[in-house]
Amino acid sequence: MPLLALLSLSLILLPSDTTVVRGTPTVFKFGADIGYVSTSGNSSVQTLNLGDRITAKTGAVTFSQQFNVIHGRSKGQVVTSLWRAALRTDIAVQPTFGVYGSVTYERNVFSGLRSRFGNTLGVTAQVVKTPHDKFSVEGGMSLTAQRGIAGKGRDIDFLGGRAATNYSHQLSNKASFSQSVEFLPNFREQEDLRINAESVLVAPFTKQISVRISYLIRYDGLPEPGFQSTDRLFTSGIQVSL
Repeated sequence: MPLLALLSLSLILLPSDTTVVRGTPTVFKFGADIGYVSTSGNSSVQTLNLGDRITAKTGAVTFSQQFNVIHGRSKGQVVTSLWRAALRTDIAVQPTFGVYGSVTYERNVFSGLRSRFGNTLGVTAQVVKTPHDKFSVEGGMSLTAQRGIAGKGRDIDFLGGRAATNYSHQLSNKASFSQSVEFLPNFREQEDLRINAESVLVAPFTKQISVRISYLIRYDGLPEPGFQSTDRLFTSGIQVSL
């Protein structure tokens, strides 16, 4: 709640030239990813990765929503179940500077995590913006409520931070490469540093349909007892953009 209060205050303190003008058109963007693998015979494996991204921009304010799930079964048993969701609001104070607030949710029972809710408030700055390259940095504070799988994980609430970089390169009109890195320190336990790094390549078939290949590394400096510190996820599938 304190983070939401600060975000509301930032809205009030925005310069007058960044306020939303009545009648300003709202721009919507939608993207969905889906990939599925199924084998039978000597091996029986089914894997589904599904996600969506929705943004709505009105004047200086941008609302965004993301959802991803990776679910895998082998010989009838669930072997992978990773869920992630996020809601975020960005407010442009200047063309290259803004503030943001976000709420995130994670669940990964195969790393001992029943749920992790995070509330973050921070600032973002556009460092590079050219027709082919964009690079931005972000920083902020977070409140996290983490719950572990019964008997295997920890239940902990803590104050933390967030530092992130986002880089994208336009290979052609539709093809692109992006790289994001996120650092999430825990101010309560210094060894509990989480790092997420994702590389994404998008190559178009048509104006709306593309192939999307992603490689994600998730590092946890203080994993749940009995679990490893690093997860690596490689996904590929079809992306639809509207």
